[in-house]
This record gives sequence, C-alpha cells and structure tokens, in this order.
Amino acid sequence: PMNFTRRLQYLIQYPHGCVEQTTSSVFPQLFLANIFDMTTQKKQKIQKNVQAGINRLGKFQTAGGGMGYWIGDRNPNDWGTSYAGHFLLEAEKKGYSLPLTFKNNWIKYQQKQARSWRPSYRSYNSDLAQAYRLYTLALAGKPDLSSMNRLKEFTEISNEAKWRLAAAYALAGQNEAAKQLAGSANIHFKSSQYNYYTYGSVDRNRAMALETMVLTNNRKKREMAEYIAKDLSSDRWMSTQTTAYSLLAMAKMVEKGGGKAINLSYTTNGGKTVKVSTQNAIAMRELFIHKGVNQLTINNTKENTVYARVITTGILPLGEELTESRGFSVSVNYQDTEGNNVDVGQLSQGTTIVANVTITNLKHEYVRDIALTQTFPSGWEIINTRFTDFGSSTTADNKVTYTDIRDDRVHYYFDLGKNKSKTFNIELNASYLGKYYLSGVQAEAMYDNDFFVRTKGQWVDVVK
Repeated sequence: PMNFTRRLQYLIQYPHGCVEQTTSSVFPQLFLANIFDMTTQKKQKIQKNVQAGINRLGKFQTAGGGMGYWIGDRNPNDWGTSYAGHFLLEAEKKGYSLPLTFKNNWIKYQQKQARSWRPSYRSYNSDLAQAYRLYTLALAGKPDLSSMNRLKEFTEISNEAKWRLAAAYALAGQNEAAKQLAGSANIHFKSSQYNYYTYGSVDRNRAMALETMVLTNNRKKREMAEYIAKDLSSDRWMSTQTTAYSLLAMAKMVEKGGGKAINLSYTTNGGKTVKVSTQNAIAMRELFIHKGVNQLTINNTKENTVYARVITTGILPLGEELTESRGFSVSVNYQDTEGNNVDVGQLSQGTTIVANVTITNLKHEYVRDIALTQTFPSGWEIINTRFTDFGSSTTADNKVTYTDIRDDRVHYYFDLGKNKSKTFNIELNASYLGKYYLSGVQAEAMYDNDFFVRTKGQWVDVVK
C-alpha cells in the first residue's frame, strides 16, 4: 500500500515554480494512466497538466542549451538540466511534443558537460550529477561510452553514482557493465551534506536506485519498493524532489511488473453500489459524502488483498489557520510613505502603505533555497516597484535569487546566513471598499523541513 494520491496532490499544488519543482509536479503524472484506473475526465486533466509543464520548462532553457533554476537565469543549473531533460525525454516517448529546437540544443549541452567533467579526489565531487547526465544521454539515444568508462574507473565513485551509471550502461546495451556496477553497489544509503547539490536525500537516492533495479531486473527491487511504499504512506515530510522520484520509481515498478487486477464493489452511506473492475494496479474514485457520520462498505470479490485508502482534504476557516515556527521567525509591520507606523485594521480607500517583512534565521547554520510568501487582501493592490527608485532601495544584504509578484501575493526566493535577517519592503494601496482577510506570512526552506514559519492573519477594512 502507498499513499500515491496525497503525495501527488502535494506536488501539483506546490506553489513555487523553479525548474526542479516544475518538473517534479508533472513527472509522476506521465505514468498515471498506465497504473491507475481513472475516469476519462481525470486522464484529460493529467494530459493538460503534463503539456503545460512541458511548455513551461521550455522557457528555462539558456542560450547554451542548459536550463536555469529560474526562468531568465543565464547560468544553467546542473541537476535541474538533467532532471528536466529526463522528464522531457520520457514525455516524448509517451507521445508528447517538445518545444522546437529544445532537444538538439539540450543534447549538445549535455555532451559538452559530460566530456569536460573530471573526477576530483580532494573535495566535493559531482559524480552523481555526472552519472545522471550520462544516463540522460543514453536515454536520448546518444550514449557517451568514453565518459561512462572514465567515471566507472574513478576509484572514489559514490554508491549513488554507481546505481545511476549502471542504468546508463543498461540503456546503452552494455548489460555486463551494468550488472558489474550494480553488483558493487549497496542499498544502505547514508545521509550526505552533499545531497544539497542535487536537491536530494537518502530516500530520493533509494528511489533512483529502484529505477535502476527495475531497468536491470535486479532481485533487490522488491525490498527497495516495499521500503519506498512504506515511506510514501507515512506522514513524514518529503521535499518535492524526493516525493516526485519516489512516485516515479514506484510507477515504473508497477508499470513493468504489472499488478493483480481489482474486482470489487463499494457502497457509501447505504446508497448506490458502485463496481470497480480493472486490470490496473490502482483504482481511484471520488466519494460523495455528507455532513455528519459517513459509512463506506467495500466487498472484494477476488482472491487477492486490496489495500483501501480514504483520503480527505479540507481548508481551515479564515482566522483559524495553524501557526508554526521551526528555525525561522518572521514579523511584519506597516508604515505610511513617511515612515510612520500604521494600523491596517482599518484603512481609508486610496491609502498607500508599505509592508516591511523581516525574516530571521534562528540557527547557527546557512540556509539555502528559502521561499517566503506574503498574500494580501483582494481589496489591496500590490504596487510593482521593481523598476522604480523605491524598488531599488533595498540593500545588498537583502538581495534575492528570484522575485515572483502576482495579483495578490509576492514570493521571494533567497538564501540566509547564520543568525542573519532580511527585510523586504512591499508597497501597497488600499483600493477597494470592503472587509477582507489579510493572511499571515509563510516561509520555508524548500529542501529542509527544519526551517519553516507560518503566522496568523487578521481581518481588515477599507473604508471611505
């Protein structure tokens, strides 16, 4: 049993859109139709999601063929280029169209990077990134055997890189080399400080190994699959990268190995009985419930075990959101254009104010890839000042990697030093009369769950 649906929903609803997260949101969806029994409407929605992801990823490509972490970045992101390219190659095999010129330019970039890579024995070495790059070239039908052999001969090659390089050899038709490498690797993955460079974790690395085991028909794949399925069913936090790769690996496992057919019926609240008969490994149906106590009865008519999971979602009422703080503190104060503090509980229509949002790292460690989100009431308008004197008045200490300004919210992405703070100034105008809800601030380290903060909101009025 695995909680595929809830984990996938987390990816689809994740609000941040770098190259890694855009890829993660759609990669597992490529394989859903092969393993899930679902309605035609659901399949069409998935196809729409995947195509939208493909179109967006095309915008990340740099002039040299690599892919930036954010749209508009000039410098390619090493892991993001391979990861997004991997997805796009798999999507093409499923019948999707890729952006014009994307594939040829991407392959040239990957070939150039693969040939220029040299092993290092003294410091952090990106052997996993090189192995993944070589895997993607083999998947594209352009295996670089000389670079693969050079990495294979690296005496300090990591366990993770062995598994991925074995997959590259398998795709290149070098089955003996693939078996030899996989045989020298183990499934006892360890946490590494260098996982950061690949947005990875022990669980992500296990999932990558499972993908190789499925490809090479390794006998250890069942043990690995059971561990990953158990992890997916737990309440433990996973990053977008770990979630997506775990779902992807399990989907490939089910797609290749097949699953026992499902033949059952279910009844909700004593009403109409619905039959489910499918050769797919997983079936998904929406349940219509009513207020109060609900009852679900399932009758399995086959001689197999069916794992049933009921998943409910909801939204807390306004004003009852849960506050939380781990590793970060955040505060917001509002001022008028003269620098005087303002109570935003009631503002006159047309008033211009500035929100000063300050986030502080409470720990003595550097934190990377932080996302801070401030959502404003629909009665307030955000004044986009990035190209004005006000917008350029932030200091070098408060610089961000990327800023995403929407109609009702601002996303800031940045790193934060040990025990350091950053303050962001957002100019606003109370434009429309009425009563609105001002949400709290939320900030998180996107790949480290030890850093998270969410504050409570408040009701505000815009009056004449």
